Amino acid sequence: AILRQTAALFLDAYRELNSKKMFWIVMILSGLVVGLFFFVGINERGWTIFGYEVTSAFNTSFIPPEMFFKFLFSAFGVDWWLNFFAIILAIVSVGGIFPDFTAGGSIDLYLSKPMSRLRLFITKYLTGLMFVALQVFVFCVGCIFLVGIKGHAWDLRIFYAIPVTLLVFSYLFSICVLLGLLTRSTIASILLTLLCWLGVFGVHFAESLTLLGEVAGNIETQAYQHQFKFFDDQIPTLQTKAATGDADSVKRLEKVRQDRAAYEAKRAASDPGRQGAKTAHSILYSIKSVLPKTTETSQILFRWMHIESESAKEERLKERDARRAARGFFSGLKDRTEVKIDDMEVLEKVNEIVSTRTVGWIIGSSLAFEGVLLGLSAWIFCRRDY
Repeated sequence: AILRQTAALFLDAYRELNSKKMFWIVMILSGLVVGLFFFVGINERGWTIFGYEVTSAFNTSFIPPEMFFKFLFSAFGVDWWLNFFAIILAIVSVGGIFPDFTAGGSIDLYLSKPMSRLRLFITKYLTGLMFVALQVFVFCVGCIFLVGIKGHAWDLRIFYAIPVTLLVFSYLFSICVLLGLLTRSTIASILLTLLCWLGVFGVHFAESLTLLGEVAGNIETQAYQHQFKFFDDQIPTLQTKAATGDADSVKRLEKVRQDRAAYEAKRAASDPGRQGAKTAHSILYSIKSVLPKTTETSQILFRWMHIESESAKEERLKERDARRAARGFFSGLKDRTEVKIDDMEVLEKVNEIVSTRTVGWIIGSSLAFEGVLLGLSAWIFCRRDY
């Protein structure tokens, strides 16, 4: 009886969503996105779109066709379509499940049956997730054929997009459910959810910027230390020669001491900025740790699908090493700081730090946030008088 009741709830919820036509609108749009990818290609001279060839270093010698289409799938299909536009459409579609259910009187019919409120709440919540899962499944099937036909590789890891996208949506849907129960307004819950999403992205963006500042400050401090060591290594030798009365050594010793003092003053003057970036990042990282990580969750797909080919990775590392060998310690950001650092070096170190953030931390802390909101929503749903 319980299974029949639950199945009936799912069927009823599907009919409700289907009646809004949004399910089929999103399905058609997903098909159009996959269809557009079929008009994009890559060859030994560059890449093509709608038959027009663009000569570029971004060609099959840089990235194999298989990796190219996987990159299209992940960067545009998942990051832009599934995890942005499609999620917005999904929130608009399912955002009214709980406000309409609790405000329209339709809940009375369900509560009159021998069914627990908690099971009713969970079933309604899972219905919203099912809506997104079906959409992503259809999109992934289309992309598997895309990569298989045009990239000559049938990679079932594309189905990893289903749990990744479902996770991102579930974080936002938990917010929407709570707001829907509190406001009993579909429009208010949808708009406030999108605003919360914007706030989460804002924290992520600010944390990323302050991390750049902190890493740049660390590199800058290390460069100062190398410069001080360079000066300090010269002083004992110059002192010995100066003690013999060598005039040139006396002048050079004085110059080295003046240069070191000047560098020390500039380092001390720039210390507050580096410390400020470190403090700001620490605060933002703490805030981010308790919020859902929508951006990082969607980027997990790049790790799981190994988007960057080994040859491209080796080429990128060779270019980095050659750049470092050419510049030494002091080049890069024009006159931003006395000790010059390289923008690319900062970005590479930031990427190394971000890549050490485990999947467990990204998903676990986000699910903990979702669990707290769902627990509160379930409590409100079960305790409220209708």
